[in-house]
Amino acid sequence: MKSVALYARVSTEHQEKQSTIASQIAALKERAQRDGHVVLAGDVHADDGYSGSTLVRPALERLRDRAAEGALDVLYVLSPDRLARRYAYQVLLIEELTRYGVQVIFVTGPQGRGPEEELLVQVQGMIAEYERARILERSRRGKLHKARTGQVNPLSGAPYGYQYVPRAEGESARYQALLHEARVVRSAFQWLVEEQYSLRSIAKRLMAEGIPTRTGKALWRPSAVSKMMRNPAYMGLAAFGKTEPVAPTKRLKPARGATGMPRSEKSSSRTKPESEWVRIPVPALVSAETFAAAQEQLERNRQLAARNARSDRYLLRGLVSCAKCGYGYYGRTNGRRRQRDGQQLGYYYCFGSDRRSFGGQPVCTNRPVRVDHLDRYVWESVVEVVRDPERVATEWARRGAEGGTVAEMRRERDELARVQAGQEQTLRRLHDAYEAGAFEVDELTERTRRVRERLRRGREELEQAEARLNQTVELHALAGKLSGFADQVRSGLDRLDWSGRQQLVRMLVSRVEVDDAAATIVYRLPSGFRGMERPESSGTPATRSDVCDCVHGAKTPK
Repeated sequence: MKSVALYARVSTEHQEKQSTIASQIAALKERAQRDGHVVLAGDVHADDGYSGSTLVRPALERLRDRAAEGALDVLYVLSPDRLARRYAYQVLLIEELTRYGVQVIFVTGPQGRGPEEELLVQVQGMIAEYERARILERSRRGKLHKARTGQVNPLSGAPYGYQYVPRAEGESARYQALLHEARVVRSAFQWLVEEQYSLRSIAKRLMAEGIPTRTGKALWRPSAVSKMMRNPAYMGLAAFGKTEPVAPTKRLKPARGATGMPRSEKSSSRTKPESEWVRIPVPALVSAETFAAAQEQLERNRQLAARNARSDRYLLRGLVSCAKCGYGYYGRTNGRRRQRDGQQLGYYYCFGSDRRSFGGQPVCTNRPVRVDHLDRYVWESVVEVVRDPERVATEWARRGAEGGTVAEMRRERDELARVQAGQEQTLRRLHDAYEAGAFEVDELTERTRRVRERLRRGREELEQAEARLNQTVELHALAGKLSGFADQVRSGLDRLDWSGRQQLVRMLVSRVEVDDAAATIVYRLPSGFRGMERPESSGTPATRSDVCDCVHGAKTPK
């Protein structure tokens, strides 16, 4: 029995809501079953709302890993543009899958692999890429023209204090000031400029006075107040084109409740110079002088902020997360000083335990962790791994001895999949027998219950086998590549400054999970480290790495 997989993709959340992904999967299943294949639940790979202009897609990554393991024979895709929008990416993926012995079948595309079919794939890929580029450029030019003529249509929406009035017959769209929100905006600017409040103090005062946000929430965050204070629309000149899309940087750790993979190749943005902004006249809520004074006060607050007094305070910034609630940890001092040396103690705090961010009621009870204790322990662990990479190889060997070799795990996984397919066929035969009058409905219900229970247990065993196989393959790769990486960086380890240490930690550590009793270090696979041989160049950004998590059993008491 051949191993098959289905791949479907839609580009936008709007298409996802319209269930176009479901129609793709239905067409793919119908074709695969018509060809005599059995499609299991784990054979369906779907990327909902991911652009075809990037190869960084969760389902596609799992599909390529499966092909590399030799666990895939046939792949069904609706059309070449569902696989990728760019022709170069289509060729790359098809050649990669063919190299692993995978037969790619396009349901609505070419059916063979002759010269004519390959030419058709090329033409379809180039047309899809051209159409996407033309739509994006036409949209960009249209928005830019409207902004330059003073229309507010290109703006994404009205900020707090305004209402967006759509275009009507004979009138263009416009911003209309909301009196009750405009009064709040003027008060916030007054508190910042005249009373020199901090952003957090403004947020606390808004909450104390019971003023809701635009969405009706009682919680005001300092980041929302900061956006308000920096928005030039309040002085009568809304700005279009303040940001531009850029390739996203690699996350230090996944966002809470998310996979951490970007939705698009250009899902990140950066601020453009103010000289490139297009100004659109709107009703002013504060004077230009007040707005300028607010910007000066914000810069003064930034320079005097305690967190900027020492940029090298937190070695694990962005890497620590809570094992209980999933929120990240942030670093700050507690204001007290030690008696023996007068030094302020820094702590990592769970964001979920910050009652100010959740209306006075924290969502987590996890305790803070001393910065010096946790930083020292993680650094010592990283040094130990670099100097003795055989620890990873030993861990891999231990897990391999417990679960068997990769080949044995694959055979176990395939056998469970065959058993699962047999149970599904048994369930279909039961319904056919009932329709033919072989037994009564009570007997059908009892037999169906037993089969469904076996299906549920088999599905759980299959998922566990798949997880064990993936973990073993990843750990094997980590053990092999870490040795070569350690040889490169070991000689310059003792000469690293603080910035170089932070780079090395971020390259090797995927995350540090903190619970009530301990902190667990999870390592990842490095791909290199620039500036290691030259400590004076340690400020060079670290090269990006492919994440391959491996819990090393490293724990430290809090």
